Amino acid sequence: MSVQIRLGDRSFDIGQNSDTFTLDGEPLDARFERLNDYSGVLFLGGQTHVITFERAGEHIRVTTGGIRQDAIVKDETALLLEQFGFDEVDSSAEREVHAPMPGLVLQVLVEPGQTVEEGQGLVVLEAMKMENELRAALSGTVAAVHVAPGDAVGKNALLVELDA
Repeated sequence: MSVQIRLGDRSFDIGQNSDTFTLDGEPLDARFERLNDYSGVLFLGGQTHVITFERAGEHIRVTTGGIRQDAIVKDETALLLEQFGFDEVDSSAEREVHAPMPGLVLQVLVEPGQTVEEGQGLVVLEAMKMENELRAALSGTVAAVHVAPGDAVGKNALLVELDA
């Protein structure tokens, strides 16, 4: 498993195999133990850090030692989509959710008239043998749902429309 963490203009690649971590490809003396859904303990280079985190849309707000930072965490799927020039949400049309690539609609998680929060799942799309939950880029009300479970969709197909 690997993720990329972006803090401001800096980015870090974190990898994990069993109990071994890497930072930008180099071995890292670290261990992380989750305490609950919102916190954990990071053992890093002989020091202990209590970390709390909360999801805020695409960002994760991380607090440790009284310092709060917003981070963007991208898993292997998100990085692959980015590498091929696909974004989960087109920033110029945040009220429209389009398919980032061809796929099969597995689940529709919302219905017209439903209120959604930023970051809430809208549609689960299977693409490249992976399930991808497409999320709301902003809070609002579902204006229209253009797909149903079982629908095959092409790249950039309109899936859901939101009203801000």
